[in-house]
Amino acid sequence: MTSKHRGWQERWQINQEGIATHDTGLRVRWEDGQGVAENAEEVVLSLVPEHGTHNAPAMVQRLVREGAQLLINPNSRGWRDGLDSGR
Repeated sequence: MTSKHRGWQERWQINQEGIATHDTGLRVRWEDGQGVAENAEEVVLSLVPEHGTHNAPAMVQRLVREGAQLLINPNSRGWRDGLDSGR
């Protein structure tokens, strides 16, 4: 059985300016030691029709963590990878 999140990195692109962009259009940059979404509200609104008003914001929060992880380590296997590496 495979995870629904398998291959999640393939849905992201990182440009020369250090912006990670997801298939949904969410743009994440690294600022002051954390991932910051440039257009979270816009993406939440676009996800609401399919995923609902409760799930869409949670999805965007997860995507921000994913984008931040890729900015930390583009070869990451999961967003916890770089955060737990000190253990």
